[in-house]
Amino acid sequence: MKSNFLLLALSMFSFSALAQSDEPVQSTELVSITKLEVGLHGIGVGYEVPFSDKWSINLSAGLGGGYSIDKNSYANGFNSTFILNEPVAYFRSEFKYTYNRDKRATKSKSLLNNAGNYIALQTKYTTARVFENNEWNQLNNPLNRTLLNEVHWGMQRPLGQKFLYSFHLGLGYATDFDFKNSQLYPAAGIQFAYVISKNKRL
Repeated sequence: MKSNFLLLALSMFSFSALAQSDEPVQSTELVSITKLEVGLHGIGVGYEVPFSDKWSINLSAGLGGGYSIDKNSYANGFNSTFILNEPVAYFRSEFKYTYNRDKRATKSKSLLNNAGNYIALQTKYTTARVFENNEWNQLNNPLNRTLLNEVHWGMQRPLGQKFLYSFHLGLGYATDFDFKNSQLYPAAGIQFAYVISKNKRL
């Protein structure tokens, strides 16, 4: 888990120099974005839609790593895997408040692709393995139906015209429906996305 945090921090600072776009600042209004996403959570499709100047919801679904909370295992609690270890399906909603776009505009920083810092409440549901064909895994490395709720602070930045990245840190609470266990966990994530289309808010 510590190595994941180090990777996230290094990635955030490595790409911060690339995050500014040469595009002129036009409007502080958020826009609707349809995107392909890849990150520590997995690979999927997302749709970010605003419903005010600062509030938006990000909906996504795809394949990713799974979870289990087994208080009787050698790991004693919250276990997770990456997408390569037999993926699970995930469904995620992120309710976001982006608070610094006006400040970015006054400093002539890019607002492209909803760039800004935000606070969010995220809910994510993951299934068991989509392609379960290994009896050993079922017994010794289960991936269960899990609900993860978290509050986090994050930042979203453009990488040129068609790409963006986001990074977040926070605290979450996970519930394993199969083992019927729950546990707090440190929340962290990094994601890169390709923007398929975008539209102004209606």
